Amino acid sequence: MVNNGLKENNIRMKFFTEDLYSEYNQKLKIKSIIAKKRSQFQNILIFNSKVFGKVLTLDGVIQITERDHYGYSEMLSHVPIVAHNFIKKVLIIGGGDGAIAHEVLKHKSIKEIILCEIDKEVINLSKKYLTNINFNSLENSKVKIIIQDASELISNNNFKNYFDLVIVDRPDPIGPGKKLFQKKFYKNINNIISDKGVAVFQTGIPFFQKNELQNTVSFLKLFFQLYGIYLTVVPSYAGGFMALTWASNKIDISQINKKSNTTKLKTLYYSTKIHNSAFILPTWLINTIK
Repeated sequence: MVNNGLKENNIRMKFFTEDLYSEYNQKLKIKSIIAKKRSQFQNILIFNSKVFGKVLTLDGVIQITERDHYGYSEMLSHVPIVAHNFIKKVLIIGGGDGAIAHEVLKHKSIKEIILCEIDKEVINLSKKYLTNINFNSLENSKVKIIIQDASELISNNNFKNYFDLVIVDRPDPIGPGKKLFQKKFYKNINNIISDKGVAVFQTGIPFFQKNELQNTVSFLKLFFQLYGIYLTVVPSYAGGFMALTWASNKIDISQINKKSNTTKLKTLYYSTKIHNSAFILPTWLINTIK
């Protein structure tokens, strides 16, 4: 989410207040502070809350919580994998908390995951304190962690046509995150996915961030044959539906592959019924992207 600077008054009186939007915020009661650190890139805070369990925030904005992240991490992972049914090589952009890597690893077809995270301190703290979220996925032998700006990683030809799936667990377009929303970024994503590859993107809360969604869709139209939006709900991402966007040149991820076997897939949010319904958009949202 947006990197807007962690202020001391964000955690005053044992409450954390997220000022993500100028005229709307949310407040969480802090049971205890687990870790508080300034990295090269951002202020990192991990605390315990009664409602959400452990909470990771970056620059004063909630990134993930122990009790409600499933609507996010499961939907970014299982929707494209189940629709494709032959994903082997995955790139996760961001995702330093390890939740998405954990979900991806639930699929036996996965041979390799490259996780590109700009901030090594997020990785280190997540390994230490967020094991109930990542279940040690960041230590898995299939996962290779690269500490680098993702826009630089995908701009060279080392990974041309390489990945079956790219999951873009990006922040909002503020500061270094701006590079992950520029026209060139989407062009490079198209360059690194395989012939039947798929890419999925975090695209914000459309009720408050419609420009982010509109810009993303406009760029996806330029570089991909197929693209679209699907929805999820994550209570700690205040503001209603969260929009996830997808793009491919061959695979329509709104359709579940008939060969996919999800009977042994253990999830708390995702199901085949949720998969199908997630692509049904309310009228106001359809009008937003026309």
